[in-house]
Amino acid sequence: MKPSQNVKNILVIRSATRILNQTLTALKKEFPDAKITVLAPQSVENVVAEDPLIDEVLTIGAGSRMSVLSYGRRPLEVLRAKKFDLAVSLYNIDHGLGYSNIDRLAWASNAKSIRGYNARGTYVELNGKSIFKKSILEKTTLFWVVLNYLATGVLFFFITLGLVGEWCLRKLLSPQKKPAETLITRKKKIIRETQPAGEVAEVLTQV
Repeated sequence: MKPSQNVKNILVIRSATRILNQTLTALKKEFPDAKITVLAPQSVENVVAEDPLIDEVLTIGAGSRMSVLSYGRRPLEVLRAKKFDLAVSLYNIDHGLGYSNIDRLAWASNAKSIRGYNARGTYVELNGKSIFKKSILEKTTLFWVVLNYLATGVLFFFITLGLVGEWCLRKLLSPQKKPAETLITRKKKIIRETQPAGEVAEVLTQV
């Protein structure tokens, strides 16, 4: 979107707190007369409302995922009625992968244009096609990550099973060793005892 375009109403979907201020500053600099509305979790509504660059705050339920389904049909209708010229998605990471749910929410607002801002402060223009493509890539990436974890777990299980089986087999097939015979040499000691008859008997004992 070029600065010369008429942008008077901007929606910012807050998901990346550490780049919110710099994004708001950049938008105000580019569109000084525009009204900025921020969609944020209900838990941070008061903090966001204190920002002088923000004109209006909309909220989504605390703990809810920032997505079209979590936002709900009725609030989405209210969002669309505001007729935003620009919707902005914020990303904590450069490429933005894993944030297609925010892009879909920005697209569902029916804003005339959509931007995705990343952690470097730069942005990309988005449309329905690019958002759909990102959603497919995100699901595909998640699928391969889950599959990799499952394959690793199965492989570890069979390796462990094989090692335990080998250990048991060695125990069964190895010959039983007889305990070593220990020869204990006992000293002999002669004890002289006095018998009732007065005779001295020699008793041989082992100690």
